[in-house]
Amino acid sequence: MQNILVILDKPKHEQIALQRALELAEKSGARLHLVSVVYEPLASISFLSGAVLNVSGEMREARQKWLGEMQQKYTLPKGSSAQVVWHHDIPSWTLDYLADNDRDLVIKTAQKQFGRGGFGSIDWRLIESLPVPLWLAVSTHWVKHDRIVGALDPALDNPLHIELNQRVLAFGGAMSQQLGADFETVACVPVPEEIVDLEAFREHTGALLKAVDQVIADSGVSCSRTHFVTGKPAAEVNRVVDRNKARAILVGRGVRRGAKGFVLGNTAERILGRTNTDVVVVP
Repeated sequence: MQNILVILDKPKHEQIALQRALELAEKSGARLHLVSVVYEPLASISFLSGAVLNVSGEMREARQKWLGEMQQKYTLPKGSSAQVVWHHDIPSWTLDYLADNDRDLVIKTAQKQFGRGGFGSIDWRLIESLPVPLWLAVSTHWVKHDRIVGALDPALDNPLHIELNQRVLAFGGAMSQQLGADFETVACVPVPEEIVDLEAFREHTGALLKAVDQVIADSGVSCSRTHFVTGKPAAEVNRVVDRNKARAILVGRGVRRGAKGFVLGNTAERILGRTNTDVVVVP
């Protein structure tokens, strides 16, 4: 992770994404590219565009001044840059930018809200479409000795799931190493309400646990602990993350679009919606 795109919050906000990016850059030596997006919707109305022209110019000038102050307030790594962008749609601008610029990671503050999955529409569009990992940060304090938890798909008979698990493991291992954090994994097996043969279920679960351990071993990634749980993934995965005071959960995004493309299938939206910590989505 040597080149990171940071989508800044509006000036009145806490700049959580920038804090995460600076922490990562300090430990990894990464270069940051900061972008502050500003736009006035009235400018898109032809009959009014002339009337708001001066206002638009003033908005961009004010944002540029603020960005300059931010660069003086925070010491950016060598080779970093910053720009103000006039654009009506953050996800589409980000996709265009990534098509022309090689970046290893995008960091943005999560716009947590009630509704679909607990995230705003901008976040969900980024989650579903970005070709590089996306770190959505929330207002939690980063600590020196931290835990990162990677969610693994226990459906190991599916080659696509196996490949996705490997991507989650590789990125989680690299991220935890650069941050000096412990890397742990969690795999949750959904349990039917009624199990006809409980002993057989336990036997198969034990075999699956060994298979998951083998997947981790084959990846070559150093994993300090694997949490193997049963139940409803949305509840159990987040329970592991909360109980271990992890600051970030990693989930993988599969080949399909939408929430069904995540590593934990169609439960991913509920998992992300209930999380209390940072989320990193690995495509």
